[in-house]
Amino acid sequence: SRLMKTKAFILTALLWTNTAFGSNNQFVDFFNTVRSLTADFTQATYNAEFELTSSMSGNLMFQRPQQLRWHTTSPSEQILLLNNNELWQVDTELEQAVLQKTKDLSKTPLYWLVNKPEDIKHTPKFSHTAGGIDWYLATNPDAQSIEFGFVNGLLYAITLNDGLGGLISITFENLLVNPYLNQKTFELTIDPNFDIVK
Repeated sequence: SRLMKTKAFILTALLWTNTAFGSNNQFVDFFNTVRSLTADFTQATYNAEFELTSSMSGNLMFQRPQQLRWHTTSPSEQILLLNNNELWQVDTELEQAVLQKTKDLSKTPLYWLVNKPEDIKHTPKFSHTAGGIDWYLATNPDAQSIEFGFVNGLLYAITLNDGLGGLISITFENLLVNPYLNQKTFELTIDPNFDIVK
């Protein structure tokens, strides 16, 4: 019938439109849709000989425009807390909270996480596929190179140089896109006995 043909045409047009205006860049597509994010992470550091030198795990919570809580729970508890322009390093074992001096996030890996793709000068470009992971490489003259790995359109891993000839690899599990996050999550709340270093 004419109605069925019209519906089929509209559906085809919608699919074509989505394809035509898609960026074919998983990094851009993913971070354009992310307003908030939670995930568990495992971070491994390798030396120049690719021997494992340290590993840690924890969870992260992230919300635009510039809020991030990177909570390492093992082997010791540390929190990296970004709330707008304040970046705190909280060490539970040392009982101290240190306000980081850097205000320019473009020199840190956080730059690619907290900015939308259209605001990034060096948008990661597709590099290669290995082990079912699509890798996107970002090269920023002001900071170290960093790669983002995607599986089925979702962020799976980040790798970057540690500045000493080694490699840092971070993998994510239980990733949730756009969950509701309480604003208090990103407030600095510490034990009164902690030292505050500014």
